[in-house]
Amino acid sequence: MFENLSDKLERAFKVLKGEGKISEINVAETLKEVRKALLDADVNFKVAKQFTDTVKEKALGQNVLTAVSPDS
Repeated sequence: MFENLSDKLERAFKVLKGEGKISEINVAETLKEVRKALLDADVNFKVAKQFTDTVKEKALGQNVLTAVSPDS
């Protein structure tokens, strides 16, 4: 189950790769996929919505870090 969730989240975040700045459109697309992945993993609807709403609030307008790589 966690591998499936991880794969879906990874696919959802690929939308943000290569963007210089996070826009409302690409945040909405990504969070839609994240919400679907959480619901598919049997996360409570209210919890998934609260999580994605919080992430959206914090993410909008943030600059994307390009100098940091998760594998370094």
